[in-house]
Amino acid sequence: MLVDTTPIATTDRLLLRRPAPGDGAAVFAVHGDPATNRYNPTGPHPDLARSEATLRIWLDDWAERGIGYCTVSLRTDPETVIGFTGTRLFELDGTPTLNLYYRYSPAAWGRGIAAEAARATLELAGELRPQTPVVALIDAANLPSRRLAESLGLRHSGVDDREGRGIYRFPGRPVA
Repeated sequence: MLVDTTPIATTDRLLLRRPAPGDGAAVFAVHGDPATNRYNPTGPHPDLARSEATLRIWLDDWAERGIGYCTVSLRTDPETVIGFTGTRLFELDGTPTLNLYYRYSPAAWGRGIAAEAARATLELAGELRPQTPVVALIDAANLPSRRLAESLGLRHSGVDDREGRGIYRFPGRPVA
């Protein structure tokens, strides 16, 4: 599978690109870390195989839907993936919806990187799918994620999904 690794978005500090087939170790470094999964009900990825299966889903999203999660690196170190951010198409109560996602290595925490990257991917989603609702599904105990979503303009809808996560909606977009 030929994958374009040209950045699809840049910010002052960051490069965002589509995932590539060789990103399995980077996915595992972030998703296999217990610290990054503190609020994840399924916990960290147990092994590289699980991360590579996740990566294949992400690659398929881009190939089939033209949108998905991005790898994120610093412009000063483009070879090192520090996290993942993006929007992935799914169905929420029967409505095609974009899920805003962000997960980063603890070394990237507290520096505004997740917010910077998420803003870039929200802009991209607005260009690629302007009529598709955007939500973030967040565990009530995950205060850092809730704060980030709110800083980006998402607001809790007062409704939870089937797994009990709060549904945060992006205003100004259609409602799922």
